[in-house]
Amino acid sequence: MTKKEFKDYICRPFCMFYKDGQKEGMACQGALVVESLVNQRLISKEQVYLSIKDYQLCLKHKDTLTRYVCRQCPFMKEDCDFQSTSPSDDLEPCGGYMVLAGLIENRVIDPRDLDNQK
Repeated sequence: MTKKEFKDYICRPFCMFYKDGQKEGMACQGALVVESLVNQRLISKEQVYLSIKDYQLCLKHKDTLTRYVCRQCPFMKEDCDFQSTSPSDDLEPCGGYMVLAGLIENRVIDPRDLDNQK
């Protein structure tokens, strides 16, 4: 699955790292999990828009999202400043992470829904 399939409703509105036309074949694990939930019809694309870019929500759900999403993310080891021991105050996580934090907060999904998502 490429970023082209979900860039319009996950990457473009939620991800500060997204650049049109660059690295189209790469996607964060958070976006892949959101797309998997959509494909399984556990959520709809419209429900993704219930999420907002909220750093505090991301921190609130950091342990859950690290466990179920970030540990499998290809960017975790080398490129994820948000997961560093001391992220800067202006740093945001990836767009998929933001969406998932919002979906959990709004009780659209349960953290257990994230188990075994690819």
